[in-house]
Amino acid sequence: MKRYIIAGITLVGLVLLGALAGGDRPSNVNDTAPYATSSNNTPVEKIEKTTPTCDGTVITTDCRIDGVDYITYIHHPAIEEVSHTETTTTYRQEVASYCTLCNDGTYSPSCATGRGACSHHGGVAQWNAPRYRSVPEYSTKIIVDTPAQEAYYEKVPK
Repeated sequence: MKRYIIAGITLVGLVLLGALAGGDRPSNVNDTAPYATSSNNTPVEKIEKTTPTCDGTVITTDCRIDGVDYITYIHHPAIEEVSHTETTTTYRQEVASYCTLCNDGTYSPSCATGRGACSHHGGVAQWNAPRYRSVPEYSTKIIVDTPAQEAYYEKVPK
């Protein structure tokens, strides 16, 4: 009978010891030590996760800079203005000369001013009528395709 009691106490002690030690985990592993156990219950050094430092180009998400954690921290560099020039041509009328204007709207070929001028064109409509010519005028404009933009950081804190 003593044997059964000692065996029962030993069995109860082992069950309690196993429950306190965390089941199948070895009882010699200290919970406060910087070690964890691998799948085969051997101690493995714990790796603490450190938050990377944001640089805005390579490290842009889940990072920290100056003590602030960011979900997004992206550097957008400055953009130079992109433009091109366009030249437009307009024409203005200016007096080139004066000549005799005939009644049919033509000018006397010799710009005659005496009798018989415009005789085959219905007579003279106006003496010393101005003759106009088109003079081109050129103007150049700068067209901005993409405006300049200063550099900035896109920041979304946690």
